[in-house]
Parts: sequence; structure tokens; C-alpha cells
Amino acid sequence: MPVTGILLARTAVVTLTCVVLAGLGCAQAPDSPQLMLERAKILMNRGQEAEAIPLLDRIMEVAPDNPEVCFHRGLAYESLDLPEKALADYAACLKLDEMRTDALNNKAVQLAKLKRFDEAIVTFSELVDLDPEDFLGYRNRGLCRFDMQDYAGALEDYATALQLNSEDPSSWFQRGNVHLAMNTLDAAESDFSKALELDPEFAKAWMNRGVTRYRRGEKALAAEDLTEAQRLDSNIVLPSLDFFKDPDPATSAAQAGVATAWQSCRPVIEKDLTERGFSELGIVREFPDFRCAELTAEFEGVPCKVLVACQQQGQSTIALPCPDHVADSGTDVRPCSLLVLQLADVQETPVKIVRFEQNWNPAADAGEPVIMNYSL
Repeated sequence: MPVTGILLARTAVVTLTCVVLAGLGCAQAPDSPQLMLERAKILMNRGQEAEAIPLLDRIMEVAPDNPEVCFHRGLAYESLDLPEKALADYAACLKLDEMRTDALNNKAVQLAKLKRFDEAIVTFSELVDLDPEDFLGYRNRGLCRFDMQDYAGALEDYATALQLNSEDPSSWFQRGNVHLAMNTLDAAESDFSKALELDPEFAKAWMNRGVTRYRRGEKALAAEDLTEAQRLDSNIVLPSLDFFKDPDPATSAAQAGVATAWQSCRPVIEKDLTERGFSELGIVREFPDFRCAELTAEFEGVPCKVLVACQQQGQSTIALPCPDHVADSGTDVRPCSLLVLQLADVQETPVKIVRFEQNWNPAADAGEPVIMNYSL
């Protein structure tokens, strides 16, 4: 259940000192736009964004051409989790002052929150064109490209971000997520380890390095990492310790047979999904020992994912990759389909499809970080 990073908005620093306004000192009228703006900033600094917005609205009525007012109202709407309104204000600010890199960054962040990743990428590109030293701009663009599954572009952006600031643990962590998605596990582990070297309290990096090590078969090390992740973040749920125990030789031999059987499922999966109208099939996560996998695909031009499992005869459950909790990271929750196969008797077709659901929406479950069982 690897987790990803989040985008960062930029805020202005609010000071509580008396402000000298255009050489007029502090003798402004109580309802002057300048003093109302300062009062709004103070309210926002106290976390009272809802109270600040009416003040900012009044300023906009009398001074509609002030980019600073647009920017701060955008901050207020963003704090209240109203991305559409925040986006409109950041765009208005940029229309008045196209060189405002803070507004440009925040506009891109809101576009990403609204899942408009292609527009966010364009906006972050404008930002780094204005400020080529802005490592956050490259890092955030890399995250958007990751969400668009443009892994090569994401790696390029993270390389630039790390060249500009090699001490940023989030850049190492996010690049590790790209390598994890690409199944380049050595590079993923290296990046997560670097993030932890810079920030030993980075729970998500412990979590994802544990997932990486589990995929490499290093179960004991994976257990140590996941245990540390849970110690730092109680929201991380771990399986029982039996989940990480190495099987005895007899069990290993049986699992080797299971893995071989899973290989026979792969061409059947590809053929069946292609016939159903899926395209651009790609395996994101695959667990031959459990005979299950997660695939990315397109259906009628819409990106989606497909969970695939092979049911054992006589059992009423299947093992599936545990759904990533993507909502906290701001990434898109894509439509999901379910395909279940079954290994038949040797006299029959070796593999057959026993269940397919186009729109499958399992209830969120706090299960094992890599695989979990679902009842059929």
C-alpha cells in the first residue's frame, strides 16, 4: 500500500506591526482598502479565513485591480478547501500581475487538486520558466506527471529538483514512488533510504521502503520498516507477523508451482480484457505467490485499473492487491474493474474466467499493506 506525496501551496507571511502605506503612515480611514486588507491578513493568520473573506470581498468592490487582494482571497478559499474559488482568484491575480510566481504556483496546486493534471503541468512549466531555480516547481510538476503515468517525465523533473536541492527528503521519496511504480526496486529502495537519512521520522518513507523490500522477498527487513512506520504513524495498519515468515521448503516448492500456474493466467488475462474493450494494459503490481495483480488500462479512452485474481477451487475468497489509500495524497481515484480466473482440471481448459465486474467498488478495508482477502 505505497503512499505518495502532496503538493504545496505558498502563503504570505502576515505581520502584526503597524504598516506604513504609501507614505501615509497609520492614519488611514478605518475602512480604507489598505487597512481592511491588513485586518483580513490578521484574521487569516489566526485561522479565521471565513471571517476574512467578507473583508476581502468589500475591498474587491472598491479596488478590483489589486492583485494582492485576489491572492489572499485565494489563500482563504484554499484554506477552506474550496479549490474552484481559490483557482479563480489566483487566475485573477495573475491577470493583474503575470509575474506573481506565488500565485502561479498556487494556481497549479489547485488544478492538481481538481485532477486537472495536464493543466497543472502547463502551469508548473510556466513557473519554472519564470524561476528556473524553483525546485518545488519541478518537484510538483514531477508529481503531476507521476499521476499522469508519465514516469520518464517525472524522473526528469525529480532529477532537476534534486540537483537544485539534494537535501529535500520529499523529492527523494517521490522519486522512489516512481521507481516503485516502475518496479525498479533497487532504485526505489535507494531513494527511500536517502529520504530516511535526511528525515528519520518520515513514516511514509519507512512504509514504502517496507513495501519495496517485501516485493524483493526481504520479508524480515520489510517487517522492520513497516513496524517503524506504524510506530511513527498509528494510522498505518500492519498484518500479523506470520505474514512475513519465510515458508518451509515444502511450502516453497508448492508456491513455485503456484507461481508457474499464475504465468499461464497472464495471456488469458490479456486476451480477455482486450476482447472486452480494454487497451494500454500494463501490470502495476503482481504477486505470483498469491496469484493476483493490479493492472492499469484504458476503457473507452478513460484511464482505469483492473484487479485480477485466480480463485482456488473450493474456496470462496480471493487474494487481491490491497487498494492504495490515495485520497490523502491527492492523487486520482480511477474506475476499477475486477476479473477473477480459476485453474480448471487438467482435462478441461487450464484457465477459465469465472467472474468479471466492470465497475467494482470494494469497501475500504484496513488490511495487509500488500495483499488482502475479499469474499466472493
